Amino acid sequence: MTWKYFYQLTEMYTTPVDVLLLLFCASFSYYFYGSFNWLYATWAFFIVFGMHLFLNIHNNLEDYEHATDVTDYKHSTSIIGMHHLSLKMIRNWVIGMGVIIAILGLILAYFTGWPTLVIGVIGFGLGVAYSAGPRPLDSTPFCELATGMLIMFFDPLVYVYLGSINRHPFTWSSVWDVFLGTMFLFVLAYITQLANNTCDLHQDIGNHRYTLVYYIGKSDAIKLFTIVFWLTILIIPILSYFGYVPLLSNLTILAYPLAWKKIKVFLTNQSKKEVYHDIVGGVTMLMGIYIVTYMIGTLIKFFL
Repeated sequence: MTWKYFYQLTEMYTTPVDVLLLLFCASFSYYFYGSFNWLYATWAFFIVFGMHLFLNIHNNLEDYEHATDVTDYKHSTSIIGMHHLSLKMIRNWVIGMGVIIAILGLILAYFTGWPTLVIGVIGFGLGVAYSAGPRPLDSTPFCELATGMLIMFFDPLVYVYLGSINRHPFTWSSVWDVFLGTMFLFVLAYITQLANNTCDLHQDIGNHRYTLVYYIGKSDAIKLFTIVFWLTILIIPILSYFGYVPLLSNLTILAYPLAWKKIKVFLTNQSKKEVYHDIVGGVTMLMGIYIVTYMIGTLIKFFL
């Protein structure tokens, strides 16, 4: 497989999110607990990075194999079909990457304890179930929820837990802390996937993928997207009031008008090729500002 096709199949262009999440979780741990174990968290970062590459290539393979001819997905959209890539070769890559990630994960769990194994197995299972099996998660109304939970909750949970080892206790209360700390990112990831499924509605129906958009309709999906987008503006001030988020992160709210300027085209145009990059751009802007201000707010608290 050439680098060009590997890059596209694994969607490696999305991996900077992994770096941002690690930095966010380190900031969260320093802000909330005052310490962070970089050794184990960095080890986990490479596993998470590899797992995302594995899941993306696996999802592309499963989507291709589950596709029907109704929407011509296999030949007009899938990189596998457009470039006539060998399915056997791709399966071998999936198996090889999966085995390597599993081995590295087991070694990490051996040194860090059973919670690593439990969180890893659940996260890995969700990722595989997202596009595999007779009824993949991406073919159900839980598609958007699964996407947000996997990327914006399970990944940070692993980082924060591993960052706590030999530093501070990690309890069920810590799990709740992580959930609240990542809620803003989780909800934004949720509505981004909702917008993606709205744009793909016709193609998804043709390929027997019945997401939430199918059940509530495109019009209500757009309304839900709009309502939830503006409700997210309340999350940061509420969480900062209770001490989960630095006050500085409230500056993220100032970017909402600019983000909405990019996103609002979605209300009248649901062509994925024409508008989805604007949606992602607007949401990514808010996520980036939130994470950066969280980091700066943590530095201010930690060193002043």
